[in-house]
Amino acid sequence: MKSRGLTTSLDTNDDPEDLWADDLMEVLRYVDVFLPNEREIMKITRTTDPRAGLAKLAEIVPVVVAKLGPEGAVARRGKEEVTGPALRVEAIDPVGAGDSFDAGFLHQYVRGADLATCLAYGNLAGACSTTKPGGTEAFRDRAHFQKFFSMHAPRP
Repeated sequence: MKSRGLTTSLDTNDDPEDLWADDLMEVLRYVDVFLPNEREIMKITRTTDPRAGLAKLAEIVPVVVAKLGPEGAVARRGKEEVTGPALRVEAIDPVGAGDSFDAGFLHQYVRGADLATCLAYGNLAGACSTTKPGGTEAFRDRAHFQKFFSMHAPRP
């Protein structure tokens, strides 16, 4: 895949057995963009500080993005660190917000956008997802998500 210019991203979700085995660290050597949430970072790196865990993961993965829920997100590429604030919306259901964040971030990332733009679109997609029940309903309603994006998308 790499020889053809493709990238690999990973969002681990959760480990129901709460083991967070060391083989995940081996897999991360092949990942280009890693998108865990704050809790997952601390479990994976066995730290109590998500920033310390983020720094540890950034030594292995080229781009690490920490999803922080209402606090937004932070992305790290090497020593470069960029934060992106969450959008304040009337949330109906948080189910699917993390996956929607991933989609928004990666949509910009594969187009070569800078980390700040990737975070802005990740936060935009994650916030939009919460405005309807279920993980995908906000995006099934094309008029709804187009209006949401036009109202909240960052302006160049």
